[in-house]
This record gives sequence, C-alpha cells and structure tokens, in this order.
Amino acid sequence: MTKVNEERVHEIFNNISADYDKMNAIISFKQHDLWRAATMKQMGPLTGLSALDLCCGTGDWTFDLAAAVGEKGHVVGLDFSENMLEVAQEKIKQKKVENISLLQGNAMALPFENNTFDVVTIGYGLRNTPDYLTVLREIYRVLKPGGKAVCIETSHPDLPGYKQAFNFYFKHLMPLFGKLFAKSLKEYQWLQKSAQDFPDAKTLKALFEEAGFISVRYKRHGGGAVATHFATKSAKPKTNIRIGNK
Repeated sequence: MTKVNEERVHEIFNNISADYDKMNAIISFKQHDLWRAATMKQMGPLTGLSALDLCCGTGDWTFDLAAAVGEKGHVVGLDFSENMLEVAQEKIKQKKVENISLLQGNAMALPFENNTFDVVTIGYGLRNTPDYLTVLREIYRVLKPGGKAVCIETSHPDLPGYKQAFNFYFKHLMPLFGKLFAKSLKEYQWLQKSAQDFPDAKTLKALFEEAGFISVRYKRHGGGAVATHFATKSAKPKTNIRIGNK
C-alpha cells in the first residue's frame, strides 16, 4: 500500500491546481459531473443547512452545495492546498456566490468544534490522506447528531473484462493524459497509485461503520470505477470529549 506523505501530496496538488478542472473532465470523460449530480439528488433537500466540503479542491462540489443550501444555508470549503483554494476563490468572485467560506486546513485534524455541521462531503480526497479512519472519525466528530456524511471516491470494478480494461486505462493512459495535457506525468502517476491502493466500496463501508456511522450504504458509478458512500451520525452519538484541536 502506498504510504501517503502529506508534504508530497501538498506539493502535487499545488502543482496541478491550474489544470485540475480540465484534467478531471479529460480523465473521467466528463462523467464526474454526472456522478456528482446523481449523488446530490440522492442527498435530498439541503435548504438552510450548514455544510462542510472537505478536501474541496477547486470547489466543484462546494458550489453545488452552496446552491442546494440556498441563502439561509452556508458552506465551508476546506483544503490543504493554497493553490487549489486560490482557484476556488477566483470562481467565487466570478460567480458572485456569497454563502461559501474557504479555509486552508488538514482533514486529519479539523479546526471545528464538535457537532458543527449538518452535512459533510468529501470528493476524491480521502485516498490522499495518511489515515482514512482518522479522517472519517473527524468527519463524525464535527457532524451534528443526525448529520449526514457523503463521500465520492475511486473504487475497483469487479466485472470481468471491464476490470482489466479499467486497470489498464488508469495505470497507463491516465498518467499519459497528465503528461500530454498538464505536463504532470509524475503527479498523475502518483494519483493513479493512490487510487489503486484505495479500499473497495465494501471495505470503505466497514471503515465508516468503524468510525461510528450508522445506515451506511454506497452506490457505484462507472461500472464500479467510482463509488458514493452515504452515512449518518446517530441522533444520540457516543460522547466525544475532544473539541477541535484541543
């Protein structure tokens, strides 16, 4: 399994920030927008809620959430890459969105008090953290009782034939696209490896449950190449004495 080095990951995302949106569209053949839209639909009404978009990157999901919560709601987008946040901030200015706040921070130690948010999302960011379970426990901590966690992440197809074709594409062609369109071969080779080593959907479901979540379910996309996990924090969660980073 790839050992995630936080400094290396920070460098990677700072380096690819300018081309990140373009590369997502190329790599997924624009399917990532459809997968996110399908996920938002399953999340149900969000009007007036407080949401945290963790590992928000350039803010695609952050903006979807901002539209969904409306003027009475608010969304915080948190990422550890200042360059990614700069791209997101420029989008905020262009779109004149007023219910989004951006914050640089670490998913392993969220700078929020217990029971702060109604919803926490994380899209394609969990696999780039040093300890998945620690991040899931932090998400659980900052959610209000009854709150929802939603994670979109790469997964592993198991359909014979398609599995082999997908693995070939992701291992060989995806990094090549990174080289051709973003001059970032090594960065996309590393991202390919992080996706290869990430747990499958069933294993990730078990990690959510280990973190304390209930009613955990998942929906696969793209033949199993990506999966969305939905989880709930119990309305009567176990006592958690840690507050923020104290």
